[in-house]
Amino acid sequence: MTTTMIVIWAVIMALTLLLEFFTVDFFASCFSLGALVALILTACGLNVYWQVAIFFVVTVVALCAARPFMKRWIKKPTVPTNVDQNFGKKARLLSDVVDGTSSIKINDVVWKVTCGANLKKDDEVMIERVEGNKMVVKPVVADKKSVVEVVK
Repeated sequence: MTTTMIVIWAVIMALTLLLEFFTVDFFASCFSLGALVALILTACGLNVYWQVAIFFVVTVVALCAARPFMKRWIKKPTVPTNVDQNFGKKARLLSDVVDGTSSIKINDVVWKVTCGANLKKDDEVMIERVEGNKMVVKPVVADKKSVVEVVK
């Protein structure tokens, strides 16, 4: 029975390590640690019931203690979406702002926009954020330098 249990714990540990390799979220590794402790206890001749009980205890403790620490330690990078790359870009309105809405065209895609200001067609706006399927924009105020260049 001892040899059989050693093989069972070794297989559980190998399978959970393999699963961890594919998921990389430190969930399966906690089960691997429990299986390793149970395997050692099996080699020491501990009863099967104690092996299973200690396997679960070690796994739960590992899940509660190590997993949150490991998730903080290895942070997954945030991948920006194609919409995020538009924040801060400038565009021209395709129509007058009516009831706070209009539209702009960015990268050959027409977006509905909301704006608190009364603007006209071809006014320049800057994209601030996205709310649902609409972009929130604000009017671009021309700086004095560009106004002086236009006057000259």
